[in-house]
Order: sequence, then C-alpha cells, then structure tokens
Amino acid sequence: MTVARNGGGEDSWMSDLEIRPGVAAVVYDAAGQTLLHRRRVGDGWAPISGHIEPGESLTAALHREVLEETGLTARIERLVSLNSDPAFQIVAYPDGRRVHFVTALFACRVTAGHLRGSDEGSAWGWFPPDALPEDLLPYARIWLADAAADGSAPIVR
Repeated sequence: MTVARNGGGEDSWMSDLEIRPGVAAVVYDAAGQTLLHRRRVGDGWAPISGHIEPGESLTAALHREVLEETGLTARIERLVSLNSDPAFQIVAYPDGRRVHFVTALFACRVTAGHLRGSDEGSAWGWFPPDALPEDLLPYARIWLADAAADGSAPIVR
C-alpha cells in the first residue's frame, strides 16, 4: 500500500474503491435459531445482506433482500448496528471490483414462508446460538455478536 503524503491525496489502494449503502439481517426463527448461508464471495458463513437499490428505503431493501435470498418474510425487531469500518466492510469480488459497504444491520424474526436459499449461497441453514459454524466470515462474527448483545441502543462502527 502506498500512502500519499501531500495531505489531500488518496491511498492508492482506495482509488478503485466503490462505496455502497447496504442492509443485513440476522434472522431468527421461533426457536431462536439464526439463519446463515455460506457465501460464494468469501466462502464462509454469514447473515443475509445486500445493497440498497436507488429510490429504496432501508427497510424496503431489507425486506426485499430477505425475500429474494430466502423466500421468507420477516418482522424487524430492532436496528442492531450501523457498520462502516473498512477493516471488515470492504468486499473484494472475483471480477476485481472492491466495494466498501456502509451497512445497517437489523435483528429480524421470521413471520412467513418456507426457506428456499438463492444462488448467492452454496448452503443454507438454521443454527442455534451455541452451535454457529466455525468458518464464519470476519464481519459475520462481529454482526452476530452485536445482535446477541443487549440491544438497548444501536452500535456504530
């Protein structure tokens, strides 16, 4: 990494970085299990997430992403966190794109539907809180810990 020292320049590693608003859902079933999928990008387990389409609200994007990726509908229980830390919010895609997501994470409860995972995941499953997969993606560990914490106020990262 080359860092510009002129006070106003960009780091060279950031010159091709795109920034996008995103949403994510830690989805629980009636038994308190968490829905995760093995992401094709990163090859690890994570909650449902995606980007916000132009003209879409946070909540509309969240409901769309949950339905598109799982076939489920869910009720939002609370805003868990707002995440922008580049340490875990930059995603490198196989086509060479790099995206810095600013993601609103919500805790949700399934209200209807039958799980039918989309092709964004290579596997889908419900996991009890004490038996999460070992190979969670780094951001997923943070998101799941935040969702499990006493959520009196959203966390900002």
